[in-house]
Amino acid sequence: MNPTAGHILVVDDTPKNIQVLGSMLREAGYNINVATNGQEAIDALGRVVPDLILMDVIMPVMDGFEACKRIKELPEFAHIPIIFLTAKKKTADLIRGFELGAIDYITKPFNTAELLKRVDTHITLSKLRTELAQKVDQLTGAMGQIEQLHREQDAFLRHELNNVIGPIAGYAEMLRSQLAPWLNEKQSKWLAAILSGSASMKHMLDQVKKIQEFERGAHTLALMPVSIVGIVSDVVSDIATYFRGSVPILFSPEPCDAVRIQADLAFLPGVFKNIIKNAVEHVLPLDEAQRRVEVFCGVHDGSAVIVVRNGGEPIPEQRLVTFFDKFNTTKADSGGTGLGTSYAKLVLKAHGGGIWVSSSAEEGTKVTISLPVV
Repeated sequence: MNPTAGHILVVDDTPKNIQVLGSMLREAGYNINVATNGQEAIDALGRVVPDLILMDVIMPVMDGFEACKRIKELPEFAHIPIIFLTAKKKTADLIRGFELGAIDYITKPFNTAELLKRVDTHITLSKLRTELAQKVDQLTGAMGQIEQLHREQDAFLRHELNNVIGPIAGYAEMLRSQLAPWLNEKQSKWLAAILSGSASMKHMLDQVKKIQEFERGAHTLALMPVSIVGIVSDVVSDIATYFRGSVPILFSPEPCDAVRIQADLAFLPGVFKNIIKNAVEHVLPLDEAQRRVEVFCGVHDGSAVIVVRNGGEPIPEQRLVTFFDKFNTTKADSGGTGLGTSYAKLVLKAHGGGIWVSSSAEEGTKVTISLPVV
């Protein structure tokens, strides 16, 4: 037995018990403080914080049960393990003690070796818990510093990249406006590629910023009641125009004609734009007869439910697991960033909604969006 100077508060109203316990514990290397009732024990905690309390149950002024209850209600002392010393052996008494926060019972008359072993075990466990809590606090603090550093680095990179992209896009636009009549077809394509790439890079930086702000809960939404059909219809029309009708987008709005939701129009339309655009791009390489995206709307359990479905090659199971992760794209060569689905999930969560994906050869790929109805 080699305790490392543990400090024990002995609480007992019988002088002989205090003498026996005190001698035994001091010989084992512990420091001892004494109280003769529950109130004295609580008062003693203002002077010294022990590693463990050995508490009799039946005492005058305040018994052990009441003292244990009050100590556990004090945040600065609630962590101190309490072992009851008692002749009570009824199950109800044992249960009551544990419910009040005691960590163990030792019945009188006690065995010296058993008592010392239990004391040593609980003090060791208490110190380990304290050390673990300190390590967790240190780790949490370090992680917070790392996250802050990452945010600062990301903000710096976004700022610097925007400073580079801005002039590139500006000069390219000036060249197009001033030299367009003299450019041949190949040069015009080169210039268009510069402008398109600059716009895509700026869009990606803006999305990264928005995603990080949503992850930190740094956005306050400007919610207003709007028609879900209105939002989706506008997005479907815009995407159909963008792809010049090369992929039919079939929208069935009827079940949701009168449905209204609370939405921030600066963010929510982007959710549908990302998801429907992904579906169109997925079927674009197919034969013309197979190109088709379907958008359904319905109401279920007080929520508007929008399903975006497309055919084509099903998404592999391993990719479904990471579908809403950042930078999960398989279209990096064609300009995909893998940020659209992450953005959609975070924005929908902020709106009190959700999003799910499933994919199979029989059913195609279905992305289901849910938003609470006003």
